[in-house]
Amino acid sequence: MSRLLEILGRAITVDTADLIWHWLDEVEFRETGGETAQHQQQLNKIVQLLGDMKTETARQQLQLYLFENPSCVYGRMAAAVLCLHQNQLQNAIEELNSVYLRQPSNTMALYALGHCYERLGKESEAVEFYQDCLKFKNYLQLPRQRLAAIYFKNSQLEKTIHEYELLKDEYPDDISTLVTLGHLYIATGKYAKAIETFNTSILMHPDNFHAESGDIDQLIADGRLQEAAEQLEDLLQTQPARADLLVKRADVLNMMGAVDEAISHYEEAVRICP
Repeated sequence: MSRLLEILGRAITVDTADLIWHWLDEVEFRETGGETAQHQQQLNKIVQLLGDMKTETARQQLQLYLFENPSCVYGRMAAAVLCLHQNQLQNAIEELNSVYLRQPSNTMALYALGHCYERLGKESEAVEFYQDCLKFKNYLQLPRQRLAAIYFKNSQLEKTIHEYELLKDEYPDDISTLVTLGHLYIATGKYAKAIETFNTSILMHPDNFHAESGDIDQLIADGRLQEAAEQLEDLLQTQPARADLLVKRADVLNMMGAVDEAISHYEEAVRICP
């Protein structure tokens, strides 16, 4: 269960204000609603001030900018950054909603709205915005991780599994996602899927799992599984940190039908290496 509790913390340490700032720093400001090149220069300066953490100067210039350009989504996003820096979540929501009304597919605004509502304890609203964010860009990791965290917090394990399966499909090389998914399968009694998932995570680092055990391989080939398991157990008594031996014994135990013990070995192998 301790490994599953990690789900609750995924993406929670990401600074959403900083995330929005990076989005503003990268986005190409387009002239909308009568904005001029001068206004774009003003906005660039405000973003620079936010990056330098000169928040009071940024606030003063942003107030003037929004007075002249009240419908500018970039200005509203910058205002949301200031609100988040001061932990003014409700004010941040108002600024982000202004963006959402003008650009319903703005995934940065949708994610930030989900973040704000989650921090306020309004999980149903947070779920709605995270889901909307993923409808437009289903490969985004942060909203899916937070969506899964909310499901897990509310003991909705099947929904949590679904989100982590989607994460696995989008990020097949992410070890932490595979290991978490394996533990979720165990928690729901899906042992065959757990073994398959742990094996996948192990095979992603094959150089770490080479056992020199020709005699044991022969025992397995001859169907003498009990003897193979005993020999591997003896080796592990003197070399408990050998992940390769743990994996091989897990494979043998799985062949013998000792699923719970096999899974335990797979978990230990993943913990040791990678």
